Amino acid sequence: LTQVIDQLSKDKEQIVQHFGEDAREELKQAIGEISKLKYELQTDKEFTPIATELGDEQVWNDFIAGLGNDNSYYSACWLYAETYMYRRLNNIFESTTLLKKLDYFQQQKHKSLTNSYDAMGAVMQSIEHFNIKLSPILSQLNLWGNRCDLSLTAGQDYQQDGDPLSLLESCNSYIVSDHSPAVWDHVRQLKASSPVVIDIVNDNSGYELFTDLCLADFIIEHGLASRVNFNVKAIPWYISDVTPKDMQWTLSTLMAHENPLLSAFGHRLQSRFDAGTLHLKEVNNFWTSPYEFHRMQDIEPTLYRELGQSDLLIFKGDLNYRKLLGDFNFPYTTPFRDALRGFHPTALCSLRTVKADLICGLTEGLSDKLDAKDSCWMTTGEYAVIQFTGK
Repeated sequence: LTQVIDQLSKDKEQIVQHFGEDAREELKQAIGEISKLKYELQTDKEFTPIATELGDEQVWNDFIAGLGNDNSYYSACWLYAETYMYRRLNNIFESTTLLKKLDYFQQQKHKSLTNSYDAMGAVMQSIEHFNIKLSPILSQLNLWGNRCDLSLTAGQDYQQDGDPLSLLESCNSYIVSDHSPAVWDHVRQLKASSPVVIDIVNDNSGYELFTDLCLADFIIEHGLASRVNFNVKAIPWYISDVTPKDMQWTLSTLMAHENPLLSAFGHRLQSRFDAGTLHLKEVNNFWTSPYEFHRMQDIEPTLYRELGQSDLLIFKGDLNYRKLLGDFNFPYTTPFRDALRGFHPTALCSLRTVKADLICGLTEGLSDKLDAKDSCWMTTGEYAVIQFTGK
């Protein structure tokens, strides 16, 4: 929250120029409300109900009421406390007249892309020549793009340097659970049915979203699916998460880029969106709810049924992984399918760099070896999993 206050203060004149002079006083009031929220959390005040017109008021307030005595920042579990903080933060701007659509994380997200232009150019130069046999490399590229999580760096700038593809071999030794052969076997088998739909449940914007788009473009180009859907967040979330506005800005930025490969890629993507082979789904508030995914069938059954119509769900990132596991610290050798706690609308996989201390699907003894090497290995983002369960 301190980072948000600092960034808003730094960007004040730019915000006023965009939203009008009357926004100056609203911005001042919003910064005051963020400071108040910070104080509430630091002093462990009880969570307060949310008043909103975004359609998720009942879900959030029922959730808060159901917490009982665990109804504060330090008494609630970490997943609940974090999501409450981000939801309350957006609620501050919803309550304004002029700043309702201000993305207070926009600058950091934009820099995550613009700082990585050289790496993106190198990626485009290489994957131009990829054939279907090299599909596992695309999933690995997409996996390691998940390192670009601004919530892990407290909003500090991220830069993807060098040629990411040349680094894959050294990075892949840090994949501690790798089901990628099963993922691609499943995708290739899907080619026999028609139409094939794949859903990506996105995580970070910036460089990671670029790799999501690379993966989706490859899938469509090689006839592995007839449509790839993107599931993004309705509001600014966990600093770097993708919103519809981020998707459109990324496409526009790529199309206008001076690098002809990136520009051509941007125009190709836009054509695919226009044709419907790539599709940005209508936002669903469940993705910014506090709930774990095993509760989706009860809380948002329509979304659960909708996801069940897809042939493969690709969940990106650490927060989605935590929600897949219900933020529950299973024994590390627990099979991935068992750890999903009944959440199984269709075949699904998780591409996650490990940034929180829960994991499943490890072979016996592996976690002990990793602990001996580095006791903090689960929070550095250096290790990763590609995990899959079929229908």
